[in-house]
Amino acid sequence: MQIIFIRLGIIVVALVCTITLYVLLFHKTRVGSEGDILWEGYEVIEKEVEGEKMKLVVADTGARWQQGLMHIRKPVAFDGMIFTSKRAMPQMFWNMNTFEDIDIYWIRDGKIIGKSFLPSIEKKGMTTVASPGPADSVIEVLRK
Repeated sequence: MQIIFIRLGIIVVALVCTITLYVLLFHKTRVGSEGDILWEGYEVIEKEVEGEKMKLVVADTGARWQQGLMHIRKPVAFDGMIFTSKRAMPQMFWNMNTFEDIDIYWIRDGKIIGKSFLPSIEKKGMTTVASPGPADSVIEVLRK
């Protein structure tokens, strides 16, 4: 009988650890009442891109740059994400764990210097796109 309680205790501890680890890894997002992904702690800005006003989540840390729009499935409460750097440099983005098609706008000094299409990983497998020149900002927009 004592062995059963010990095993049950181990299972409970493992379950609590698993849930805690999940919350720690995915604490940035939660599902809202309407199924939208809400980005807690992220700034959201409005920016006009090619004549269209867009809500963009700001990637303002290295971890947020790396996360990008991975694991997103529409519908969501924003149009995309903006990445900015202190200086213009060649940029490269890939579609790892990206489940939606994305348009990427390469920007330098507030002007679009190029646009690339990044397909979902489910459609084309691993794909990488590069800026046509040094860029100080990049905007990823979920295709409609």
